[in-house]
Amino acid sequence: MSKINFNVDAYTAKLIGRENVSKLDGAILELVKNTYDADASLCFIYYEKDTDTLYLGDNGSGMTKEIILKHWMTIGHSSKVINYKSKSGRIQTGAKGIGRFALDRIADCCDMLTISESGGLHWVVDWSTFDSGKKITDVTAEMNVVSTTFNEFVSSVKNDNILKLVKEFFPKPKQDKIKGEKRIESGTIFRLTKLRDIWDDNIINSIKNNLQTLIPPELKEIFNIYFFEQDTTIKSADLLVENDVFSYDYKIIFDVSLDGNVKVELHRDEFDFGQRFDEILSGADFYSEEKEYFKGTPIIVNSTFSEILATKEEIDNTIGDFSGTLYYAKLNTPRKEQEKYFYKDITGRHDLRDSFGGIRIYRDGFRVRPYGDPKSSSSDWLMLAARKNKSPAAISHKTGAWRVNADQMLGSVYISRTNLYLPDQANREGIVETKEFAILRDFILNVIKLFERDRQKVCRILNDYYDMTHPTSEFEEELLKKAEEDKKNQEQVKTGKKESYTPASMEVSKVSELLGKKQATIEELETELQLLRVLATTGIITNTYVHEIKGLTHRLNLKIILAKEALEFDRDLDTALAEINIANNLRETFSSWFKVTIDSVKRDKRKMQKINTKYLMDKLVASWREILTPKGITIYSHSDDIDFKCFPYEIESIFNNLITNSVTSFEQKTFDEKKININLKLMNEFLEISYNDNGVGLSNKYKNDPYIILEPFESDKAIGDEIVGTGMGMWIINRIVNDYNGMVNLEENVGKDIGFHIKILLNSR
Repeated sequence: MSKINFNVDAYTAKLIGRENVSKLDGAILELVKNTYDADASLCFIYYEKDTDTLYLGDNGSGMTKEIILKHWMTIGHSSKVINYKSKSGRIQTGAKGIGRFALDRIADCCDMLTISESGGLHWVVDWSTFDSGKKITDVTAEMNVVSTTFNEFVSSVKNDNILKLVKEFFPKPKQDKIKGEKRIESGTIFRLTKLRDIWDDNIINSIKNNLQTLIPPELKEIFNIYFFEQDTTIKSADLLVENDVFSYDYKIIFDVSLDGNVKVELHRDEFDFGQRFDEILSGADFYSEEKEYFKGTPIIVNSTFSEILATKEEIDNTIGDFSGTLYYAKLNTPRKEQEKYFYKDITGRHDLRDSFGGIRIYRDGFRVRPYGDPKSSSSDWLMLAARKNKSPAAISHKTGAWRVNADQMLGSVYISRTNLYLPDQANREGIVETKEFAILRDFILNVIKLFERDRQKVCRILNDYYDMTHPTSEFEEELLKKAEEDKKNQEQVKTGKKESYTPASMEVSKVSELLGKKQATIEELETELQLLRVLATTGIITNTYVHEIKGLTHRLNLKIILAKEALEFDRDLDTALAEINIANNLRETFSSWFKVTIDSVKRDKRKMQKINTKYLMDKLVASWREILTPKGITIYSHSDDIDFKCFPYEIESIFNNLITNSVTSFEQKTFDEKKININLKLMNEFLEISYNDNGVGLSNKYKNDPYIILEPFESDKAIGDEIVGTGMGMWIINRIVNDYNGMVNLEENVGKDIGFHIKILLNSR
């Protein structure tokens, strides 16, 4: 038996390359990435319109004959798979061995001059030979050893600035131990002719825009990109923007290590108190350390991977090392807000949304598209806009959670090829959406939350300070008094008691101040209305127990069918009666659910009235016991005889949300006993509610600052990796407590390893 070899048609190899490098922009980017991998400090692209020729060059290490033969000329083979670090320590971006087909995508003909420590080589290929039907082993390129210099290779170009650039940057310093530093010429320049595309302004601008964001600003110190046309100067060809061009309000830096340690820095640069710095910070009652934060000292958050992700259990960082730098930058500031919050003047701030907007991902220093690209569906890949729509609260809202707008965030997330579970898609467009990619997205969102909470905290304090220093209640009283005087005078004129009168006047500044305050109140109420609409569609309790309700419905239907069949076909009264009894028990369980949910919002409970708290609690707890007892949960309740003026459904809502949270907590693990304790008593003029359970308690995310759970959409209830809680229950409780001029105390949770503990004070309405 004889063995025969497989072979490949040359055109097939070309198709493989075209499949991976199908777009002109992508082909250019692949070649630029190769220049970075070659340890270049500079890459230039030059399009000469008169000759329809494209040059692409770098001052990297160049290629030796061995590299060209073993790697460059071997399709699908890459030296970067195993040796993925360059000589200077750069992690290389390519690994598939098809990047050279980017040349074919750009033009039919290519000749290359590459100079390394071993000397110069001239390599020429005509890609059209891959279309001839030859076998891949029959297709050849031409290579010769040459002494040509780079300046000689580009001597025919019509832009003298190319010659200047090559002369200045392509000889690079090299340390010689004996003779000291000397300059050697190294690098690679391609000359491409018979271009496949018409290089008009649209194509050129598209390529330049893509190259501008190819690497983050932080890398400009070690690598730069230039794009020339025939009349372009070196200065105007420089595509990369200096890092200090960004004008921002907040900067967020995060660094994650493989061992799960996380460091987050929050840099405030939004507020300007001017000469009144000490006066305002003291008057607004900021903590002493806040002074340093406003002066430029970053807020440091040392945490763990699990705590940032808010997981109940410790999880390993399977992503690996990664980091990022994010910026929050407003585009405009209303005059009233600038005055109230002491925002710095951002007049003249550049709108970077089209060129640098969005949060982008960089792998080993190079952009991974299309994340953050304003022209793609992945512009808002973190879904910040949808998140904002769910929580549209104003920055100073007392109980709402402010969320940043998608177009106000920009920045970079840095990953590497060493992040094995974040692989590129085969077409180089995006990352495979693995479990780790979802974790990365959640992690970044939680880092953004840290910034949002800090900014909202500052603005809430400044808002209170503004209200304190700009009182409007006396203006309102004055206005009402003068309006009453005018009304009285009008009546006296009508009845003839007065011939005429002069209408009362009020200072315009006072009226303006009053109207501004009223407008702010209206806007806050409108925001609350939006939140309540969201709440109305959520159906918190129904959402929490929907799987149980579905199960009950299915079992009830089944028992009715079995009873019907027993009567119709077997005339078995005993079996039918047994099935009906089970169905009746299920019906009673449904009744219990309805008592807890639908009965809570009956019309009579939505009227302000005096209610006996003992009667209210006994009835509510009795309804819950019918649900909790089958689950092995015991609920203890005690209430003094207190007549309390309230909306009964609001008080029930507090307990329904607390009990619902406890039930979810008990489902997290096995407990010997499951207990809920409720105690109501009168404390001075307040109704004091003490509530606790012995469940798993708050997750690590909330242990140090339990009051975070009072913000809307804040939840760590999860099934597997998916957050299933609505995050609205505790927000509703806090909202009700505020309406009763009360307070919520969660301090006991800080020192407790298990269980949830809360104390609530309510003032009779």
